[in-house]
Amino acid sequence: MWRWIFWIPCSPRSSVGEPRARIVRPACFHLAWLFLLALLACPVFAADKIHAKLSVPDSLTVPDRAVKLEGRLTRDNLLTKTGVGGEQIEFLVGGKKVGTSMTGGDGRGFLEYTPRMRGNLPLTVRLADSPRVTTAEGTATLFSWERRRPILLVEMAALIEDAGAPLVPLSSLAGDKTLPLSPTPIPDAADELNRLTEFYFNVLYIARSQSEAADSDTTRHWLREHRFPPGPIVFVPDKEEALTSKIDEFRAQGWDNLKAGIGRTKGFADVLVAQRLDVVIVPATERGVLPKKAQLASTWKEVRKKRL
Repeated sequence: MWRWIFWIPCSPRSSVGEPRARIVRPACFHLAWLFLLALLACPVFAADKIHAKLSVPDSLTVPDRAVKLEGRLTRDNLLTKTGVGGEQIEFLVGGKKVGTSMTGGDGRGFLEYTPRMRGNLPLTVRLADSPRVTTAEGTATLFSWERRRPILLVEMAALIEDAGAPLVPLSSLAGDKTLPLSPTPIPDAADELNRLTEFYFNVLYIARSQSEAADSDTTRHWLREHRFPPGPIVFVPDKEEALTSKIDEFRAQGWDNLKAGIGRTKGFADVLVAQRLDVVIVPATERGVLPKKAQLASTWKEVRKKRL
């Protein structure tokens, strides 16, 4: 059968007849197979695996209440990130596998999970064996908190020393307003914040960014590197109404224990005062530009002296 398939295009009609066909047919057969083998060996057909990244946001819940865990598998595509769908990802809490999910067209996969104990639980999401995507893994934290412990909102800008030079965003090509490259923490900020959270507060970090997936790993690494206490990282656009909506969202989820905040900007102070939360601004800013109920601290060592 294959001899006749390859013989048709290779055997032009001729008055010579059958003897010529018998000679041409085997030669065309072998040449066609060599051509197919060459195509299969071409990089177009034997492409390398896709290099992808797994981003994992922090999750917050209370013991015995279900929470939706998330992982997003993406690949770089020029100046943007494209989701990689149709891949199986595995979720591990505290090093133990708790379930799997399939990524959708946007690269996101979800798993509902109910923690039985309180604490800050390590969360890992990894790609299952895939014939088309290289191994990928992302880490975050599942925060399982009791509601009786008050929550302290901390603006990331209040942790970074301002050297007077313009900040260079980590994802400048995407236009994100995030941490500057190689930022230096404000002196005593980590030590004082650890003292505040050791016995009383849980801390929730507020970062200004449009893209949570692009920045969560970098921000989390920076906080860990400089020994800040662990806490969920919440990304909100640089608008007062966005922070107001986020606080309303937390309260609607039952987090009525939002008690106070430490920040640096006027917008942060305005929102917290409007939400009837205590707020300390550090380093101190001119009183005329801040709401009257905002407290001022020249250094982080003064923060604990304020009424929070």
